[in-house]
Amino acid sequence: MTATSAASRLGSALPGDGVARAARGATLATCALLALGCGPGAMPASVRHPLVGSAAPEFHAESTAAVTVGVPGTRKTRVTVIDFWASWCASCSRTMPALDRLWRDRKADGVAVIGVNVDDSEAAAAAAAYELGATFPIVADLDQRLSGTYGVAQVPLTFVVDGAGTVRWVGHDPASARRAVDVLLSERPAGARSVFE
Repeated sequence: MTATSAASRLGSALPGDGVARAARGATLATCALLALGCGPGAMPASVRHPLVGSAAPEFHAESTAAVTVGVPGTRKTRVTVIDFWASWCASCSRTMPALDRLWRDRKADGVAVIGVNVDDSEAAAAAAAYELGATFPIVADLDQRLSGTYGVAQVPLTFVVDGAGTVRWVGHDPASARRAVDVLLSERPAGARSVFE
């Protein structure tokens, strides 16, 4: 039974004149549609990781494009996506372009995407990012310090951090990362400021 037909049956069972029944039926149909998941919905499930629900470790590092990025972000940052990746990682060839689309689509909304490369050289990181079409900032984690701080055992691994600095989602799927970003953007009014400002 569809939400509309259920609402129609409920509406016809309610007492009152036809106009009132129709209005109640429309209200019930609207409520049923909302219950079925219009809007960004719930936060997607994370992988099990000790940082979920905790403060993101703070860092600031220079990207391969000589821009300083990190957590906390700038005054305009509402959500930060941190993706750990490597040039030799086959799955990263799917994740990186998807995260680049996310960044291009949502950077005007205050979304920052930072790629943390775990290769042995900054040149390898920059070349691989270029080959994958990543235009967001890339940090070369040559000494694996950031990987260790964030508890990264395998790549790709993506962290979604809210404006208050809390890790809200961790996982491998770029589509789920996008949904997590959408949920976080829907939680705060556009003019709200983060605690880091």
